[in-house]
Amino acid sequence: MKAIWKFRDGPGTIECTSFPFAFRTMYHTIQKGLKAGRSMNDMESKMSIVSPHRGQRGEIQKYSYAEAMEMARSMGLLNSEGEINRREFRRF
Repeated sequence: MKAIWKFRDGPGTIECTSFPFAFRTMYHTIQKGLKAGRSMNDMESKMSIVSPHRGQRGEIQKYSYAEAMEMARSMGLLNSEGEINRREFRRF
């Protein structure tokens, strides 16, 4: 069985095969929302990425927008301008 990461945007859920793809979905959803005139704070509060892996105490690991951004930076998924690093996504 393959581990599934879940991107949640309010009531909707999108299943992804890895964190990078869940993050990319979150990133593009934010970009589309900003173009449509939605509030960044409103969008951030409704978005999260849920890991298929459990924490040390067996709790579900859920990443907020800020936590996902930090994790993506540490993995090299974002370039220095804060945009998606397309070259890095070719590896996945």
